[in-house]
Amino acid sequence: MKRFASLMLFIMLASILAACGGGDTTGTTGSPAASASTAASAAPDTSAAPEASASPAASADASASPEASASAAAEAPAASAEPTSVSLGSGGEKVVIWHQWGGGYLDAITAELGKYAQANNVTLELLNVPDLNQKVNVAVPAGQGPDLIAWVNDQIGKNALTEVIQPLSEKGIDRAYLDENFIGTAANAMTFEDEVWGVPESMEAIALFYNKDLVPEAELPKTTDELFQKAEAFNSANQGSYYFVYQARSANGEPYFNAPWWYGYGAQYVAEDGTVGLDTPESIKAGEFFKRFSSIMPQEVDADVARALFTDKKAAIWMTGPWATADVQNAGINFGVAPIPTISETNQPAKPFVGVKTMMLAAGAKNEAGALALMKHYGSAEFQAALAQANKQVPANKAAQEQVKNDPIVAAFIQQTANGVPLPNTPFMDALWGPAGEAQNAIWTGNQPVNEALTAAAEVARQSVATIKGE
Repeated sequence: MKRFASLMLFIMLASILAACGGGDTTGTTGSPAASASTAASAAPDTSAAPEASASPAASADASASPEASASAAAEAPAASAEPTSVSLGSGGEKVVIWHQWGGGYLDAITAELGKYAQANNVTLELLNVPDLNQKVNVAVPAGQGPDLIAWVNDQIGKNALTEVIQPLSEKGIDRAYLDENFIGTAANAMTFEDEVWGVPESMEAIALFYNKDLVPEAELPKTTDELFQKAEAFNSANQGSYYFVYQARSANGEPYFNAPWWYGYGAQYVAEDGTVGLDTPESIKAGEFFKRFSSIMPQEVDADVARALFTDKKAAIWMTGPWATADVQNAGINFGVAPIPTISETNQPAKPFVGVKTMMLAAGAKNEAGALALMKHYGSAEFQAALAQANKQVPANKAAQEQVKNDPIVAAFIQQTANGVPLPNTPFMDALWGPAGEAQNAIWTGNQPVNEALTAAAEVARQSVATIKGE
């Protein structure tokens, strides 16, 4: 990869992000969950936040949710937020990790990393960096970065192109290592331009939370045709309540939460090379299908509305992610988790985005050997099973999944992640969150016909992709 080209790309990306003011990408860390951790209050990150409206995985807070954190990259820097540091162990050798972990996830991973520090006589410095995307792009080139960057897979592409992170294939973490130890979706999420850039830890995808007192497990819809039939009957018989809800819309749209329909129809928002897919025949069909949900859900069904309906027992099924588990438990609901129904027209599973938490090796790492050793431990079955037991998350490690598969909540999300697609890690995804979200909002409200909305969005996205490429 040529340094000059990477530098120019970085400059262009920075300019685009500045112009966006941190918000228009609404995608995924560019991810919809603009603040992964917000959801935790809400969900994951993408480059814009899902609530913000981008993609949850990329979220700054690996513990948060897409609802809250769409995209770290697009997110504007917090003016007064200062990094907070935790030091584990007291060994002479030190490994520095920059992250955005929070909440119960931070507690669990700190406990496990503390065990590693003591057992291996090392010091681990965990630095929570609020504006991680901006900080790594300034600090790493200046030689002032960390050894490791903990983030979500949708950040891999841009960080690889700007040479913020190092390729791992020649450092003992190659594709064979990934295939041997990790689930395919997680392994694929670590690769970009045929190179390995990280070690996967856990996976998040949206699925169906259902109220067992309103919908017995045996009566859950298996296909989308069944879902619509049951929704129409339930809504008619229970005025003011809804059979099925999810955050289908927000101010900037919800490409993250609507992805299961687009990818289930065989469409994609954007390919790794920047090819935009919003106006393909498959995407148009997905848009027509998506429009049908506006007839069975409230018109203003954003994150707060969907959450309130389900936790107030006014909705039977809520499509959301594992970050919502605590909200549901606290509401005292007798609940279960199940996969999203198969799309009847395609006979293919709905395919939600799968955000994969990852550890990446920073360029210029001062303790590369210690960092690589920690990455291997981070990817181990022992480490990931312990985190899964604490947080109900889906481990990326195959053996760890075997250890926790009998937990009904974890098992349901394991099944769903197997049907998902990795949250796109191409830097071109930043160009899609905004246009896709606006098109989906226009479709939902009926302000534009499906074909017209998606065609216009595709043109805007192509212009943004061209700008990123420097064309």
